[in-house]
Amino acid sequence: MPDKTRVVLLDDHPLVLEGLKNRLEKEADIEVPRTFGDPRDLLDNIDACRADVIVMDVSMPHMNGFELGKKLKERYGHSIKIIILSGYTYEEFYNKAYEIEAHAYLSKQSTYAQIINAIKQSMMGHILVPEKAIAKSKYLLTPVERKVLQKIAEEKTNREIAKELAMSQRTVEYHMTSINQKLGVKSRIGAVAKGYESGLLGSLRTQDDE
Repeated sequence: MPDKTRVVLLDDHPLVLEGLKNRLEKEADIEVPRTFGDPRDLLDNIDACRADVIVMDVSMPHMNGFELGKKLKERYGHSIKIIILSGYTYEEFYNKAYEIEAHAYLSKQSTYAQIINAIKQSMMGHILVPEKAIAKSKYLLTPVERKVLQKIAEEKTNREIAKELAMSQRTVEYHMTSINQKLGVKSRIGAVAKGYESGLLGSLRTQDDE
């Protein structure tokens, strides 16, 4: 992890951008290299920013946060963490956020301390899932987490999983931590068992079935 986390901000309200930028830069380990008011400008200039985290509004002109997040994930994968700020608390919005593998979905009523915590948690690979979304969803794993869980069920090591899914071993460990938290287990064996029990891994096959 670099000495300072580089956080890029995106919001079409200048006062929101200025206030958040000023607060974040009071943190010794955070810097804000750029702010943007238009998603298209961010896409055109994000390479030069060398961003670690993007904190962005979900409702913007020309492109919403989910569309932008999907484009960023397709281009950068987990090398850029996405934190979505929204005035909406609909379950379907939570689900969309996790479908694009955002690291956090926060209310626009969140405090600066909560946003700063989400930034730091995202850099550790943690995904902040609203409790009510967990309660109403069926083990809300992201697509990548499902792939990792499948590889674990195939008895692959972290090294093998990292190679097959083109990610670092540390990233595999982050996903494993998130999977365990979401499934309410404490081990790889427990995650696989819960995966079969919940239907995430399909039906459990034995030698007698073959």
